[in-house]
Amino acid sequence: MTTVAAARRTASSTSSKGVAWARYGSRGLHVALLQKKLNERGARLAVDGIFGQKTLAAVKRYQQQRGLAVDGVVGPKTWGSLGVQASSNGGRVGGTSPSSPAPSGPGTRTTGYINGRPQSITVSPIGNGKYLRSDAAAAFNRMKADAARAGVNLSAVSGFRTMAEQTYLYNLYKSGRGNLAARPGYSNHQGGIAVDVSTGGSYSSSAYRWLAANGRRYGFVNDVRGEPWHWTYRG
Repeated sequence: MTTVAAARRTASSTSSKGVAWARYGSRGLHVALLQKKLNERGARLAVDGIFGQKTLAAVKRYQQQRGLAVDGVVGPKTWGSLGVQASSNGGRVGGTSPSSPAPSGPGTRTTGYINGRPQSITVSPIGNGKYLRSDAAAAFNRMKADAARAGVNLSAVSGFRTMAEQTYLYNLYKSGRGNLAARPGYSNHQGGIAVDVSTGGSYSSSAYRWLAANGRRYGFVNDVRGEPWHWTYRG
């Protein structure tokens, strides 16, 4: 099945539940559907199911043209404008990448990986359905609150990843269809200490500039060259 055909199937099979919200860093059939809908309205995007910088720019152009909030996030209003019903809770209906566990309460035990070795860790929520190791999550949530008071939105697009998630992203990278991804078992995301923050892929974004000036006070460092969105908790 081609990606375009799979996107059409996603549209028809999720009409009652609604498709997932999409934002920079999202991957899956719901993103392929988004790209197809944008192409129908004049964009020229590869329908690859990867919400990268070109898709982000196309979404913002479309939102501006339609008088929508130009935030690059494809939620109910933007999906509705495209003729698609969105999930009311921003869930992953229609996505194809394996999802992280959905912890409840202050923390949930799960299996993380550090240097290829499985370890039991506790993860806690940081917003947008993402999680970090609980100590990193507490630091990130403090940092996010302080950034918000300064008028800066620190929106997490990726946090803790299961082995299935990391394998999916690594396979995309190896096939030339995704961003750089560490070998499964060796990503700081799998240890629950790495978070990708929505920066639009730019070192000049307000989120990156704020993090560069303040991140170390909360234990976060930008330790991957060429990835302004990637921040690791070093405590």
